[in-house]
Amino acid sequence: MAYMSDLPDELLHDILVVACWIDVDLFSDTRSTSRSSNAETSKANDDGEHRERANSATTIPLVCRRWLNVSTPLIYETIILRTRHQARCLAHTLLNDYTLGLNIRKLRIEGGMGVPVNKILHFAPNITDLFVELVGDKEEENTLGLRLGLEAINPVRVVLMHRAMPRYNRRVSSLIGELCQFISKWTNLTTLRYPYNRSPSLSSKDLTAALEKTPNLHTLYVPCGYSIDTTLLVSLLGKLGDKVKEIYSEAPLVVNDDSRMFLTLEDFAKLRGKVLFPVPGPWAVRPYKICTRSDGWVDPPSIVLN
Repeated sequence: MAYMSDLPDELLHDILVVACWIDVDLFSDTRSTSRSSNAETSKANDDGEHRERANSATTIPLVCRRWLNVSTPLIYETIILRTRHQARCLAHTLLNDYTLGLNIRKLRIEGGMGVPVNKILHFAPNITDLFVELVGDKEEENTLGLRLGLEAINPVRVVLMHRAMPRYNRRVSSLIGELCQFISKWTNLTTLRYPYNRSPSLSSKDLTAALEKTPNLHTLYVPCGYSIDTTLLVSLLGKLGDKVKEIYSEAPLVVNDDSRMFLTLEDFAKLRGKVLFPVPGPWAVRPYKICTRSDGWVDPPSIVLN
């Protein structure tokens, strides 16, 4: 009979990968964060699963010293920061052992965390996925840490979320301005989630201009594929559209005036071939498809896809 102690470290590593893994969809979920209130049941379930997986992973190193050595790099691959206290603790840990930061591949920052984020980013140069919730807190310091650390990373995928209303906030606009400076310089950046929907924000122009300068960007995620921020839409029909190959809509296609215009106007012909909408259904991995008027998704008007 074989015991766990008989397993080589490589095989134990492959087993623990499953326990420490956080699904990409959960990591990139923009529907709710720790500060959201009155969340829908489905959103709460996703967030609960997110927390449950994270909590179970943190108990693995407590089994024994060998499991601690094997699982520690796996636990640090995906970091979710929900509070300033978590950011301060992580920054202190990385300051004591900077090699741990080299394991960080995905970093999710839910709001302004202050100066500790600056230290975290400097100790984590191998980040490939960055999630930033654009929030303007009362203290200016709370947005400074992120700006100062952006120059230390070169991510492949960036998710920007702007939940706070109203759209204009002096601190948020300042943060987006700093983000735009680095987005145009990130040579590894291929995929970005655009945070704004139909009505453009005052920051839309700066963000769109930065995307036009990004050398290797080819994929965008937008809240609604048939109701795109007008500033971004103009760019997609022009200069930015030449480099972007795929545009994924988070919302499915439904019947309204915007969707009918999107499917019928000749001006959108170039864009229609790039926008992919989620296919409704209980999919484990949700498929996407390009929608044309001949697909029958919009006609007759009584059909509504949720």
